[in-house]
Amino acid sequence: MWKDANNKVEELYVNFKKIKKFPTECPMCKKNDAHLYMHTYDEKTRRGGLWIWCSECHTFFHSSIYVPRYWKNCVDIELENLCAIPIYLDEIKDKIDKHANELI
Repeated sequence: MWKDANNKVEELYVNFKKIKKFPTECPMCKKNDAHLYMHTYDEKTRRGGLWIWCSECHTFFHSSIYVPRYWKNCVDIELENLCAIPIYLDEIKDKIDKHANELI
């Protein structure tokens, strides 16, 4: 079962530029199975969504954000499958990690 996280997980977003590679260490369970994905819904305003989750302990964080300019949407994402709980994102975590690693 997925558990909505506290702000500790949000540290991965704040420290995104310092992360060397995904998956990375989960702030909750300390396993190397944490992932991050952002998706821009409006290119003009840069409004979008943020997902941070751990495949090991099933802790997640989801929020609306202004997506940074350096971030590009992953072409493999099926928009209709995105929702707050990262079940779909976890199913394609390898593609998402590869995408995030290319942007680092």
